Amino acid sequence: MKIILFYGSFFNYKLYPGFFMISFAQQCVILLLLPSFKCMKTFYFKAIPIIAFLLFFVFKSQAQFETVYIGVNGLTCSQCSRTVEMSIRKLDFVADVQMNLEHTEGKIILKKNKKADIDKIAQAVFNAGFSVRYLQADLMVDNSVTTSGTCFNYKGDQYVFSAAPKEPVKGMVKLKFLGKKFMPKNDFKKVEASMSGSCGSTGGKVYHVALS
Repeated sequence: MKIILFYGSFFNYKLYPGFFMISFAQQCVILLLLPSFKCMKTFYFKAIPIIAFLLFFVFKSQAQFETVYIGVNGLTCSQCSRTVEMSIRKLDFVADVQMNLEHTEGKIILKKNKKADIDKIAQAVFNAGFSVRYLQADLMVDNSVTTSGTCFNYKGDQYVFSAAPKEPVKGMVKLKFLGKKFMPKNDFKKVEASMSGSCGSTGGKVYHVALS
C-alpha cells in the first residue's frame, strides 16, 4: 500500500519521474536517502517501534487446537472410512480430514481462530456407526490459557489432568482425552479412578486429559 497522500506534500515527484511506479519498499529507501527528506526520516524511525508493536499482536500465535488424531474401531472397508470422514467434515470447525484405512485412524485439521468441540468429534464418529479407540489433540498454549495445578482453562472449557504435569504447560502440547467417549470400555476402567479430580464449577465443558 502506497502512502502517497501522506508524503506527497513533502516530495516533489516532478523531479523524480516514475517514482510512484516502483514498489513501496523501494520508495522508502529512496526517501530515506534524500537529504531534503529529513522530516520523513524522523517520522520513519520513530514509527518503527510502533509498527513492531502492532505486528507482534497481529502475528503472534494464539492458543489453538490445531490437529486431532483419532483411532476408530470397526473400519473394515473404504466405504466405512469414507462414512466417518464425511460425518466429521460436517463440523463447522473442521478444515480437513485425512483417513488411514490401513491403520484405522484419522487426522483432523482444525480451522484457525475457530473453537473446536472435542465432544462433537467423538459424537460424529459414533453417528457414523463406529466407536473411538483413542483421541489425541495438539494444542498450542499461550498466555490466554490459564493453568492451576492439575487444571487449565481454555476458551471457557476446563481441562483436568489425570496427573499434575511435572513442568509448566506451554508451547505445543499433545493431549490424550480420557473418558467413555474417547476410548474402549476396558481402557476406560483402567483410568476411571484418575478422573475423579475437579477444578470447581465452570460454565463450559469439563474434559479429563493426560499429556501424551
